[in-house]
Amino acid sequence: MNLDDIDQLLDINAKEAAEKGDEGLLPGLIQLSADTYCRVSTLASGMACTKILDGIRYRGVKVSVARAFEDKVLNRSEAGERGEPFFDLEAKT
Repeated sequence: MNLDDIDQLLDINAKEAAEKGDEGLLPGLIQLSADTYCRVSTLASGMACTKILDGIRYRGVKVSVARAFEDKVLNRSEAGERGEPFFDLEAKT
C-alpha cells in the first residue's frame, strides 16, 4: 500500500459516510505493517506524531503500526477505541 492507496480509501470512507449520514463510516484508523510504514512515512508525507497522546496521524486519522498488521483503512465503527480520539478528516496536501 502507498500513500495514494491510503488517500483513496480515506476518501471512499468519507464519501460513503456523507452519503449515508453515518459518522461510524468515517475513516477511523489506518493500520499498517512496519514495512509499509517505513516505506511511506517520510517527512514530506505528512504522517507524523504531533502529540504523544494522539499518536501518529495522517490527514487527521490515527495510524497504528505493527509487524503483524495487514495494511488497511478501518472506519470508526470497525476501529472502535483503537482509533480514538477521532478527528475530522483533513484535506490531502
